[in-house]
Amino acid sequence: MSIGTKIRNLLRRTGHEVGLHASAMRNRRTDRPRVLFFPSGRREGASLLRAYNMADALTRTGWHAAAVPADLKLPARRRVIRHFAPDILVFQQCRHALNDTALRYGDPVVLDTDDADFFLTIPGLVERLQRTSQAAVGVMAGSQFIQEWHAQHNANAAVIWTGTPITAGPRPDHHARQSDGPPILAWAQAAPLSYVNELDFVRGLVADLRAQGAAFRLRFYGIATEEERDRLRAMFPDLPDLQMLPPMGYDAFLQSLHQVAVGLSPIITRNEFSRGKSFGKILGYLDAKVPVIASDEADHARFFTETTGVVTNDRDEWLRQILALLGDPDRRNRMADAAFEAFPRDLSIEAAARKTDAFLRDLLTTR
Repeated sequence: MSIGTKIRNLLRRTGHEVGLHASAMRNRRTDRPRVLFFPSGRREGASLLRAYNMADALTRTGWHAAAVPADLKLPARRRVIRHFAPDILVFQQCRHALNDTALRYGDPVVLDTDDADFFLTIPGLVERLQRTSQAAVGVMAGSQFIQEWHAQHNANAAVIWTGTPITAGPRPDHHARQSDGPPILAWAQAAPLSYVNELDFVRGLVADLRAQGAAFRLRFYGIATEEERDRLRAMFPDLPDLQMLPPMGYDAFLQSLHQVAVGLSPIITRNEFSRGKSFGKILGYLDAKVPVIASDEADHARFFTETTGVVTNDRDEWLRQILALLGDPDRRNRMADAAFEAFPRDLSIEAAARKTDAFLRDLLTTR
């Protein structure tokens, strides 16, 4: 690493820490409860939705809340904690080596997790996760499957689904989405080549759709390199309208979904990690009014109904429903509108904040 890069990183970390100290000073005299979130990653994905966004949402409900960037090292974390004087610390996952109750931060810790990280083989992660789950005053789990694992280690484990801010503005009608060509069928998994079983499932569906004479364009997301593009082209050699979009920011991702006719969310549980998936990219589909076809795994069936989406593990039913939706923009409009109406109640950031607020306040009253 060059000296210039080291200096820039130091200045960035210093700026982050100064901002947190300034926030602590501005709110020093308030009697609002205080919570610090410690995301495991950058301001994207689960770290964005369950740490940064949640801190902002709780601030609107009467908390003094902030998210501590993952690049702050242990001494800076300790300084921020002393000055901020939080009532509760929230560790968003334990993938960050410093999200570990063994480091004895001195404040009650809540573990927040929305992936089945107990199946990962990252050195030290499972031990850190179990240790933190056991020592935490509570666990907020992104799905029932994850809650059940943590309930073995913590008696106070609750399901709180990941919520997202709902964007403003109109969404295109589904007739307009195919005005420039066949409707787009999308699998919005960020790293599709890493999900071998799910990718095989999608390949089989595409072959069957083409055999049925369906007209559509297939879209993948998160394709970062030419090597990845070559691998996908080799898997779909006879598909002329294969779209491979590069990694992008979340706002751009949501905007791109305005072009999509049908969104796929397959989960094949031969990969144990997949059993713990939360709603993930389904949140983007809902925001963009994209009809969803999902596996009957995770908590999909707890949210979707017959009118708001398709939840099934029957491959033939997947094929029938995709064909029906691709061929009927009015049907897509009806399903997407019904799902969008249910979206704020269960999967918005406000819905998640209400549950998180109640969970954390209950901890304060029982301490």
